[in-house]
Amino acid sequence: MKFKATLSDRGLRVLEKGFLPTLEKLGKRCQLLLGPEDVHLIQSPADTDGLQVTARLANVVLFEEEGFKCQSRYENQIAFSVDIALLLKVLRSAVGHDADALEMKLAMRSLPCAAPGAAAPQQRPTLAFSWRGHNVTMVQELPISQPYSQRDVEDLARHKDVTTLSPFYLDLQDEVLRIQALTDKLKGMASEVVMATTRHGDLHLQVHTSGVDFGTEIRGLAVLPSSAADGLQLLRGETPEERLEEAAAAGESASVVLLQKHLAKALHSSQLTQPAQLLCGIAERGAHVHMMFVYRDPFSDGGYDDNISLSYKLPVREDSLYGPE
Repeated sequence: MKFKATLSDRGLRVLEKGFLPTLEKLGKRCQLLLGPEDVHLIQSPADTDGLQVTARLANVVLFEEEGFKCQSRYENQIAFSVDIALLLKVLRSAVGHDADALEMKLAMRSLPCAAPGAAAPQQRPTLAFSWRGHNVTMVQELPISQPYSQRDVEDLARHKDVTTLSPFYLDLQDEVLRIQALTDKLKGMASEVVMATTRHGDLHLQVHTSGVDFGTEIRGLAVLPSSAADGLQLLRGETPEERLEEAAAAGESASVVLLQKHLAKALHSSQLTQPAQLLCGIAERGAHVHMMFVYRDPFSDGGYDDNISLSYKLPVREDSLYGPE
């Protein structure tokens, strides 16, 4: 098992300024899945108190081509978990000293024998960083978990992505600050939120408690794919409630109940990573809420970057509006 690479300037910036601070707000640790083509940073529901989070960054974004090596018996994939704060500390130290080249590799560190009479020193896996900056050369070893077994690597690879897309998505990015503010306002009212989306481009957020009934509607959001909105009749309802009922009766909406804190955390992730699109969809039969962050390609005019992505899978309450399967 071998991994060695040199972080590119863009890779260092994307990790240190965007994705790692975003993941740190959700949980203390993340799992790294290294491969010949890309790197996945993954947080399971156990890491984030319920959210499934996956960031994918192609190796052409993260690393310099020269000297890259990722080899293992498991289809050249390597996985382990790491403390996000410690990894960020290493990267920020390199940035602060204007590092010329930040090299990283998997290594084993020998520890002093803890038990009397032990035959050999213990070995601890690390992610070793070395870099040269202004008047300083630094080597830092970041403790990591034991590299995953083949079975664990395969399991992580199998569950890293949401494999089934939702029937349609709304692009929230143009209204994300407004939606964030509304979601934060709901925190003081109830822990659960009813979310509804319609093929007409409308997002509804509602809370219903013994003392509070509150709802808001955001209209005119882009619908993807565009074919999902083909052939729709204009909604005639005069109020948000009437329009949502009309869309639901026509089979043109989806609704779920989810935790306010999960929705708020996902929405606030847009602040650090600055996506071009924030797509929000409800899976078939309300199985979950899927949010995808889509980014601009810095090397083309108006194109999207297939080399970087961030996705969230938000769980819904078991007493979802769809009832049991």
